[in-house]
Amino acid sequence: MINPPLPQQILEVLQSLRPVFHACSWESFLYLITGLLLGQARAGIVRASLYAPKTYNWRRLHDLLRRSAWSGTGLMVALTKMVLSALYPDGFPTYLFWVIDSTYLEKMYARAIEGVLTHHRPHQKAGQSDTLKGHGVMLVAHLYQQSAHHFKAFLLGGLLYVKQKSFGQLSQQLFATLPLPAKVHNVALMDRGLTSLKLARALDKQNIYCLGRVKGNARLFLPAPDTAYKGRGRRPIYGDKFRADALPKGVMHKTEMSVPLDGKLVPAVVYRGTFRRKGFSHPIDLIRVEVKDLSPWLLMLTALSLSTEQAVLAYAGRSQIEVAINQAKALGLDTYRGRKLKGVQRWPMIIGVVHCLLQLIAVGALKLSLPAQNWPWYRKENTVGSIQRRFIQWVLRRLFSNLSRQEQNLKKIAYIA
Repeated sequence: MINPPLPQQILEVLQSLRPVFHACSWESFLYLITGLLLGQARAGIVRASLYAPKTYNWRRLHDLLRRSAWSGTGLMVALTKMVLSALYPDGFPTYLFWVIDSTYLEKMYARAIEGVLTHHRPHQKAGQSDTLKGHGVMLVAHLYQQSAHHFKAFLLGGLLYVKQKSFGQLSQQLFATLPLPAKVHNVALMDRGLTSLKLARALDKQNIYCLGRVKGNARLFLPAPDTAYKGRGRRPIYGDKFRADALPKGVMHKTEMSVPLDGKLVPAVVYRGTFRRKGFSHPIDLIRVEVKDLSPWLLMLTALSLSTEQAVLAYAGRSQIEVAINQAKALGLDTYRGRKLKGVQRWPMIIGVVHCLLQLIAVGALKLSLPAQNWPWYRKENTVGSIQRRFIQWVLRRLFSNLSRQEQNLKKIAYIA
């Protein structure tokens, strides 16, 4: 009998993932999710069997990731539907934002694990080498606008990087897998390292708009004026050519607004204009954001109907996926010690389920009464880490109350006897 120490609200939400698994793997999945929520399975997935009955075989936890016949992409599809239904019960907004980013999972015992490659270390610290041996993962998240200037990222899963596919190809595969709503405008947010015309063309075929930061040497063209057509041949499309960082501000519309920077709203000057790029069939908008003495943001936007303020705020909220990646690593994203490639590929999907559950509780979409943290030095109680600590406290109180109740029953039985 499946009886994990989870509240009924979480079990009801997880029922939408039930069709992905068969009976045996569903039981192991619930125990693994319980162990990750309570922080036990981070050191090793076998510790999730602490919340299972004594008759449960702990080896089935390894079989869940290595041998059981369930689809990792199928779990990501079901998780996306679960998150969207929980966040938007009254209908979708006009625009839905999706964020992609890459990360590296360093493995200490790299030789014994399949799929390990040598990667360039993006953020080198003192005493570390230039390269690392581990796994590269392309992750996707849904960016939820909680208020006007506050966004939250729901990590949905990711795909393992291998030599046969680049990060751009993995991004195309992720967006082709996700069940994106058809009646809304889906906008993909990406950083400067992932923004490319090849990816923008692929997303355009899937009716997905692109909002990403471009390099300063990107070539843009003004639309050809009517005087450039001489009355013969094909009408010209491209006019004068400029670098993205040297576009004339006179042909762009100027706006002043407040932009989130380091947790504060600071005044900024924003320029927006419509241009052309060779290799892309539709006109694109370039947004130039100047904040203080920092180098300007150069944003390429293919959704021309999206307002300037919405585009700038959404790109500023793109950094929430980096917060979500750090939270996922704290949950155990980079601590999986399995050696089989199938288990390594499925692990980000499992961590995505745990992260989305905690994030749903944090934003209030999943109602759950948890005890207060009561930390005077850290008053935020709606973060993923705080929700997990409060949830552990709730479970411990429930377990200890059950134990004390059993002891009282034993004393009562002994007294009656």
